[in-house]
Amino acid sequence: MPLLVFATITARPGAADDLKLALHELVQEVRTEAACQLYELYQSTEYPERFIMHERWDDEAGLLAHSQMPHMKVFGDKAKDWLAGPAELTKVAV
Repeated sequence: MPLLVFATITARPGAADDLKLALHELVQEVRTEAACQLYELYQSTEYPERFIMHERWDDEAGLLAHSQMPHMKVFGDKAKDWLAGPAELTKVAV
């Protein structure tokens, strides 16, 4: 069953531009994953340090595989100093 995910990602003060660039690069990588149906990035107009990733996966297993992808590790290592904390995930069954 498809799974929707909304990931809220918040940048540390002064790091929003760097994080945004890295997230845009990540989007291109993630869209090539077999289980990825949708992966869209949005930036809050009210809180520019806040980004929302709208994701649709084939199933929970596809989302789990996504978290283990090499490009996710590369992103995590690159962005660790830009993040205010871990992403907040909201999963929604379709």
